[in-house]
Amino acid sequence: MNVKLDKYDYRISYELDVNARRPVSEIAKKVGLSKQTVLNRIKKLEHSGVIQKYLTILDTSKFGYTPYKIFIRLQNVNKKSEQEIVDYIREHRNVQWFATCDGSFDLMFNVLAKDALELNRILNQLKAQYGHYIAERDIVIMLFANFYFRDYLIGKEATEVRKPMYFGAKPQQVKLDEINLKILKLLAQNARTQVVDIANRIKISPDAVRIRIKKLESAGIIQNYVLVLDNSVLGQLHYKVLLRLHTLTQKQEQRLDEFCRLHPNIYFSNKALGYVDFEVNLETRDVNEFRDFMGQLKESFSDVIRDYIILSITKVHKFDFYPMDA
Repeated sequence: MNVKLDKYDYRISYELDVNARRPVSEIAKKVGLSKQTVLNRIKKLEHSGVIQKYLTILDTSKFGYTPYKIFIRLQNVNKKSEQEIVDYIREHRNVQWFATCDGSFDLMFNVLAKDALELNRILNQLKAQYGHYIAERDIVIMLFANFYFRDYLIGKEATEVRKPMYFGAKPQQVKLDEINLKILKLLAQNARTQVVDIANRIKISPDAVRIRIKKLESAGIIQNYVLVLDNSVLGQLHYKVLLRLHTLTQKQEQRLDEFCRLHPNIYFSNKALGYVDFEVNLETRDVNEFRDFMGQLKESFSDVIRDYIILSITKVHKFDFYPMDA
């Protein structure tokens, strides 16, 4: 059943998407409601499943990892075998993000690997167990990504963008002690985990946790705190559009980046190397709004788009920037 939100719910969701660790008191001032009312509304959004997760975005290159996106088309599966494959991928310690979809592929997931040999080992393990179900597999290296504010939630044109995220196609490992790794693991599980709760879990003072988080943010290890929404609960549609492009001039590349930054329905884009050159992720109210988007995209970039693939995301099963053990 779809959940109906009013303007305050949408505004609260927007403020949490801008900064998922934003205090309730600060959100209350921005939306013009009492702190307790905002807290109750947030709890309702969580309980109804609208808010699927509070996500901490980490620069995985600082851990020495490169993210690879894997696309899989299945064959000869039934519900039981497909669920077994879904469970295997979701629980894998190197899988950062995982979704099922409709379109040219059935499964998409990000694998964090320290080098191509590790990636090959991970994919060979998957192939050894489920290769007879895999009809096609493609791989891209994720090069440079942006998360954007979900301006469509409050019906405004996009004016700002989060700072660019460098996912780590060029791993640059930073030395992190055991305490920092535990902090990152807890924040990766839930970006709104309170400082006091983190301190109690790892047996240091709240002030020490607060200082360490600020240093991790300043160092670019922690990039942002955002929402993962369950679009099916909201009655929205969730798409990934994969673009194969002609060679771009610098001006054309800037124009594509600006289009993504300013479009209120686009919440993520990524430059890639491999099967596709660029990917756009967006959320729309219905299929007509998506068709309007595709019309804008094709009209604006008919000179650079060589081909495109549309994938409709049915469910995000996992999103964790630190899936490995702390």
